[in-house]
Amino acid sequence: MINSIHSYSGILSAWICGLSGLLFLIMHFKAKYRNELVCFYMIGVSVVSLLTNALIVAYLYSLNQDLGSFHLFYVAVVLFTLTFLYIYKDQMRENYFLYWGLALLYLMGLAVRAITTFGEVLI
Repeated sequence: MINSIHSYSGILSAWICGLSGLLFLIMHFKAKYRNELVCFYMIGVSVVSLLTNALIVAYLYSLNQDLGSFHLFYVAVVLFTLTFLYIYKDQMRENYFLYWGLALLYLMGLAVRAITTFGEVLI
């Protein structure tokens, strides 16, 4: 059951990050649609979905499930990316919508890559 939850949470987090990133880019190019409160919630939902997915992966790994080394690598890269986004959040205020839009699209790509490498092992 937890494996099916994990597969759906990965797809869900990829969709959330992708749609949020696309909306951020639209807000960057169309100034009349900018709303920082909505953006704050979109960032929060995206980060929570990615962290939930990483916690599910950590739980499955603790149960000795065979997730694949590439899958674990990409989940770790997602966590490092979130760490660096938090470290550089003050510098990202200059072009807030552009930076977060690109960052969320990058995180979506990492989530998709983590989904596609589920079960692949480096020999």
